[in-house]
Amino acid sequence: MKESRQRAIRLFVLALACAAIADGLGAKIFSNYFNEVFCISSVQRGFLEIPRESPGILCMVLVAGLGFLGNLWMSVVAQALMLVGLVVMGFFSPSYGVMLVFLFIHSMGQHLFMPLNDAISMELAEQGKVGTALGRFKGVTTLMSMVSACIVFVGFRGGWFTFASPVILPFVIAAGATVLAILLLLLMRQYMEQGGGVKNHKLLFRRRYMPYYMVTLAYGCQKRIKLVFAPWVIIQLLGQGADTVALLTIVTHLVGTWMAPLIGRMLDRLGVRKMLWIEAGYIAVTFWVMGLMAGLLAGGAFAAGSWQTWLVFGAYVLCVLFEQFSMVHSFMMRSIALDPSEVTRTLSVGLSVDHVMAIIASPILGLVWEGWGVQYVFYLTALSALFQVAAAAMTGKNVGAATQHG
Repeated sequence: MKESRQRAIRLFVLALACAAIADGLGAKIFSNYFNEVFCISSVQRGFLEIPRESPGILCMVLVAGLGFLGNLWMSVVAQALMLVGLVVMGFFSPSYGVMLVFLFIHSMGQHLFMPLNDAISMELAEQGKVGTALGRFKGVTTLMSMVSACIVFVGFRGGWFTFASPVILPFVIAAGATVLAILLLLLMRQYMEQGGGVKNHKLLFRRRYMPYYMVTLAYGCQKRIKLVFAPWVIIQLLGQGADTVALLTIVTHLVGTWMAPLIGRMLDRLGVRKMLWIEAGYIAVTFWVMGLMAGLLAGGAFAAGSWQTWLVFGAYVLCVLFEQFSMVHSFMMRSIALDPSEVTRTLSVGLSVDHVMAIIASPILGLVWEGWGVQYVFYLTALSALFQVAAAAMTGKNVGAATQHG
């Protein structure tokens, strides 16, 4: 049994590595793709998150409907959907309307894989070391995301990658990595019981899980900074291309490869409640700093290319690193679950809650940028850290600590 789990872990690590490379060469450069191919405005960029993030709302329905397949087969379906989107955008130079359709399909697969990734990670963890396992898997994903960012940087800086050609090479490479991820997930079947999934097709809502729903609601708003508005500061206000964004991503992931395992160990040692407080403080401070720097830049206090630009870059890295805390939410869900069979379904419900907020927040924050100023996008989002504080207040003192759940 232990040997089978170790083999499953090795295959899963390789699958996560391939998925991270595909994400780095695909979804991670979508902002530059939208900007350079379709020349959209900041308001359009906000509204573009509707087709990109709405699949997250459907995630709980998909998990409920496909639950009979088990986690591994659903993961294969998720990767296949991403593959379809990457192939069309990479090979066929679609029009804006057609691109939106296949962006939706790609995003459907991407969002379906999110709760499955965490669920499988926790299934493979040793008892009492769930946080450590989540941190290690997250560290692998972060490391390979850094590798993909290096590829993006070298490719665009060297002229091998371009959005001007009929075939977009990074998307093509991402499609190849996705194929490998599918094959590796299929190989895992023989080493995990019943395909590694909970086979229950009912949607699940419980009042007990309210702290988890609250942090995912806040996270849906907070991710707008990482995915949309922080990169948009670099792209639009500083006028930087995909190579610079990739270089910043490399730095972010380099720090993240150390930060993710650290957070995992802290989860096992400190428990969920204290980690939620730490997460809230980190988000409030870093988002406020990024907002301050972006406001000064937009107000003409300094020009792109001056030494203050490096402060914007530094604030960007610190701001985006908040995503490493996402494992705290999944770990909290597992810690408060009444039954292990409810974890995957509740993670999918939480992801849908997350994306309800994403759909609402993206266009609103885009309008805030245009009407009030870029800094208020970051200031308002920093306030959402209060949800982490509230969730911590609702969570038992020792929930998730290794001393209690070992």
